[in-house]
Amino acid sequence: MLPDITGLTDYVSGQVAAALFIIMTVMIVRAFISQRWGQFFSSFIFAVICYVIVANPGEFESMATAIWNQVKNGGLN
Repeated sequence: MLPDITGLTDYVSGQVAAALFIIMTVMIVRAFISQRWGQFFSSFIFAVICYVIVANPGEFESMATAIWNQVKNGGLN
């Protein structure tokens, strides 16, 4: 039987989320200062997507599983 690492998993995902948030913030600030608006908005959108995935892993996992099952069963049409 595997040990229960739920607490460790939550801790690590929180640390990864914090690191990603800091990196994305730095990228957003650099793009804003250099006034590269395409890079600014793409970095901002990517940061929001990463935050949503890390903040709601259960909902994202169920949504990804549902989409994968739909693709396996003949596509999205």
